[in-house]
Amino acid sequence: MTTEGLLTLRGRFIAECELELLEPLHIGRGRDPRQPIDLPILRDAEGKPVIPGSTLKGFFRSYLARLLYGMKASGLNVLEFKGHRLDISGRIDSLVEQSNDLDSLDKLGLLDKIFGIAGRNFSFASTIIFTDANIVTMGNEFTEKRTHVSIDLVTDVAKPRMLVTIESIKEKINGKQTKFKFKIIYNELGDPRFKDANTLFYLLLLMLNKGIDTFLGGWKSRGYGYVRIKLCNLEWISIKDMILGNEPEKVNIEDLNSWIKNHIKVYENEN
Repeated sequence: MTTEGLLTLRGRFIAECELELLEPLHIGRGRDPRQPIDLPILRDAEGKPVIPGSTLKGFFRSYLARLLYGMKASGLNVLEFKGHRLDISGRIDSLVEQSNDLDSLDKLGLLDKIFGIAGRNFSFASTIIFTDANIVTMGNEFTEKRTHVSIDLVTDVAKPRMLVTIESIKEKINGKQTKFKFKIIYNELGDPRFKDANTLFYLLLLMLNKGIDTFLGGWKSRGYGYVRIKLCNLEWISIKDMILGNEPEKVNIEDLNSWIKNHIKVYENEN
């Protein structure tokens, strides 16, 4: 198996995001016979609720895949968004398409270039990192318990005498919406083969700046998981400034699209 990852790093984005609960949220760790609750939530070392970075990474890969495949299914081969153009006519995600011919950078799907891929004959490391989302709303009682009837997946009817107790994070704590914060770190590569991946990340930033209302976690059909994810702060640092130890540039997200357009022009002039 070959591995390619030593590509030219142009710079790094650090995006701080806020995740606001609009419904209770269940991010669980499966059943634990030692717990009185059938389905407890995940907690950090301090016992507070936490949303793992791996959960966020999986969500965003799936979210973008649904968006791009939906566009392709409607007959579009080019995605246009706020003056930006993204060619989506080629491979989108090798995981979804179960591609068996992946053996070089040239055959990477669009999402493979951002989220990485581990194949039989070729691997590519992710260019994006998601930190854990930590709760920032102050309070003592973060969770609640609800009891639900367990449904038989074959007959689609309630199982007799089968109740399930679920722990979830409250959507409000002390009368305020429950909020988490996390960071997205994106390593922007200068290789021309990654121009489309960089463009897709710019589009993701623009969507986050507007706010993404979506569902996260388990038991979505039972009144759990409706959240809003929004960009709070954005920084950019070039490889040169990283080496020199300089501070990153703080991006004005009120005029994010103009900043991105200028950022693209600078990149094109460099090449």
